[in-house]
Amino acid sequence: MTTLNAAIKVHIENMPEALNTKKDIDEYIKEFWKDFREKDKAAKAADKAAKAQKPKRKKGFDKDGNPKEKRAPTAYNIFLKEKYAEIKEANPELDRTQIFAEAGRLWQEAKALKANQPKDDEVPEVPEVPEVADNEDDTSEIQEVQSEDDIPKKKRVRNAKKAKE
Repeated sequence: MTTLNAAIKVHIENMPEALNTKKDIDEYIKEFWKDFREKDKAAKAADKAAKAQKPKRKKGFDKDGNPKEKRAPTAYNIFLKEKYAEIKEANPELDRTQIFAEAGRLWQEAKALKANQPKDDEVPEVPEVPEVADNEDDTSEIQEVQSEDDIPKKKRVRNAKKAKE
């Protein structure tokens, strides 16, 4: 179905030259509106009939009609299922939103505690510090000085500015 503006434009372009008075033009426009409404009703009825013929999909089934597999519950879902009953039993006056808020707070606390505990598999690594005697002269770790040509221009400019300050 064309848009209203396009339909009016086409109808006016096809308007006969014989319409001279305002009354004739008004009748011509009334006829246009009548035709437009009838076409619109017919189009809507056709759309409704087409939708009625399509089978509705049921929840839990894919396009082919096969049942969808449910996802495994997350750790949070399992936690909520356990704690909801406990909180409801301990505080019967709370409504659902308050119970879920309390369960969410408990989840955040449990999550924070779990994050702070080191894993059993992981042993914190302690970096080894080489022992250096005070009287020994250690010349093996002398750093090489880069020449100015090896340093990129931007870094040379920055280094020069830092040196001036």
